[in-house]
Amino acid sequence: MKKKLQSITGMNDILPNQIQYWQKLESTAKKIMANYGFAEIRTPILEETQLFSRGIGDGSQVVQKEMYSFDDKGGDSVTMRPEGTAGVMRSYLQHSLSASDAITKLYYMGPMYRYERPQKGRYRQFHQIGAETIGIDSALADAEVVIMLDRIFKAVGVKEFELEINSLGTLEERKPYLEKLQEYFTPFKKELCEDCQIRFVKNPLRILDCKNKFCKDKSVDAPTMLDVLTDETREEFETFKTALTKANVPFKINAKIVRGLDYYEKTAFEFISSELGSQSTFCGGGRYNRLAQELGAKNPVPAVGFSIGCERTILIMQALESKTAQEPKLNGLYLAGMDQAGYEVCQNIMQTLRDAGIKAEMDYTVKSLKSQLRRGNKLGFKYVAISGENERAKSVVMLKDFSNGEQEEVKVDNLLGYLQENL
Repeated sequence: MKKKLQSITGMNDILPNQIQYWQKLESTAKKIMANYGFAEIRTPILEETQLFSRGIGDGSQVVQKEMYSFDDKGGDSVTMRPEGTAGVMRSYLQHSLSASDAITKLYYMGPMYRYERPQKGRYRQFHQIGAETIGIDSALADAEVVIMLDRIFKAVGVKEFELEINSLGTLEERKPYLEKLQEYFTPFKKELCEDCQIRFVKNPLRILDCKNKFCKDKSVDAPTMLDVLTDETREEFETFKTALTKANVPFKINAKIVRGLDYYEKTAFEFISSELGSQSTFCGGGRYNRLAQELGAKNPVPAVGFSIGCERTILIMQALESKTAQEPKLNGLYLAGMDQAGYEVCQNIMQTLRDAGIKAEMDYTVKSLKSQLRRGNKLGFKYVAISGENERAKSVVMLKDFSNGEQEEVKVDNLLGYLQENL
């Protein structure tokens, strides 16, 4: 017997009973991002591996352990995108998008790929909605994307979350800070996890993001970037905080936020939810002024952006919805024929209703009336219209309301108008 094929571990089907949440999140985000001046961009899933090794950073967890990379038939190393920002910046530079406007606002949505241990909220194929404001170095631009996120989440019913913010400083400010971190971690360097012993040398900032219990506990008292910011960067951070406060976006400062990708500097932020357990971050982002140069640009291109983890956001939407669960709203008309002629009447009615924008359904195979009624009720229809010999003789259908069991005869010619008024 042939092997029964299933989806690949960590890569999930999105089933019809789940799709409403995806559609709500995507359509709401699109509408609000458009209101903020963002235009959609679509980049390839497959990119040169160098795009991510140079853009994200060779020392990052993503590049070292999580990327789906392979040599194509031409011998070139390619990678299934693990995140969206590097691809958007590559496209921005390649197509000279700054020529039409000094400030370019782009958003994207689609699947990303990382080889991780699958668990709740963490998958090997996952989906992101992201946006990038490119061409302006302003704390107000940073605040704008965070405010926009706040509005998106509240519009889809995610109102219970915490926004944590930090400043990672500039590259120049970070150099002495990294030395301070190395000095702090030196006494227990050998007790750090294997990954963090490497990070200690390459980028000790990454230790602050480690999930190992020992490393995490030792990071609590580590010096913070906020202690070494210049007056200019500190003032920018204050501007960012003030803008959030004016927009009624509450936040708290978390000096341990470093983000998982090496291109971030200055502003960094994360949205946290208690509904997700250990995978509590469902959206994150920040400023990245050096990424363009890492990808080959002659000069820095200031930018700020974010990515929403769709699966995690939808888990929150579902969890919060269950707390305020209401009876599902019944909708549409199911049609049931009592004989072959009745089926033909139902088919004509069904097409008329669908053309008028009303949900309608029937079973094409002749079954008992009881079986048809059971299916219509199970599918969540508000009404069922029954056509039998007696109904056809009077040019009517017997219309039954599934919610209360009441039924009445309705003229076939009047059925559309009746449903438009009562659905």
